[in-house]
Formats: sequence, C-alpha cells, structure tokens
Amino acid sequence: MARMTAQRGRILALLRLTNDPDVQETDAVPAAEDLDALDAIGFDWDGEQAHISVYEFDDYDDAVEAQERLQGYAAQTDLAVVTTVNGDLLLWATAPNGDEGALRRIDGLASSFAGRE
Repeated sequence: MARMTAQRGRILALLRLTNDPDVQETDAVPAAEDLDALDAIGFDWDGEQAHISVYEFDDYDDAVEAQERLQGYAAQTDLAVVTTVNGDLLLWATAPNGDEGALRRIDGLASSFAGRE
C-alpha cells in the first residue's frame, strides 16, 4: 500500500473527502493482487455499510479491463455497485441494496471521482 499512501491526498481530493473526519482507511476489497493492480486502498465509515476501494494500474486501459471483470463479479452479489475510472485509478464502491444512505454515499463518491458535478 506504499504507492497508494503516497497518492492518498489525491484520491481523497478526487472523492471530495479531504474534510471528512469520519472516513477511515481500510483494506481494499477485493485485494489489489486479485485484480493485477499495482496497489489499492480502501475507505469506509464507522457504523455505515458503504465501502470504497481505489486501485492503481499501469494505465487507463488496464483499469478499464479490471473494471469490466469487477462488473461481472458484481452481478453475482447482493450488493449495489458503482464503479468508474479516472486515468490509471479505478473506483469500486459497494453498499447493501436497500440502504438508502449508503447508496447515496457511493453514488456521490463515484460522481466526484469521475469529475461529474
């Protein structure tokens, strides 16, 4: 996670979480090795079900390829999933279906990460 630790500030800025005192760093799920990523970092919030993972790849094309594989995995779960790519970074955000607060959170984070307002 050394690579991602160096990018932590950039990632939090992309997610617009730099001023969120409740965000906690955690392990990415799935692990970086499972996606052939260079590194990964995860974030969640105490008492909430939303979880996000950000993966770093060699380039955009590798990130998009991993995103496609993850979308296939998502179809096999009971989780709501939002994913987007920003350069060589891939966002994978999950929340339980039916948890409206968590669903709003992951949708907003994905929108911020992608640069949408």
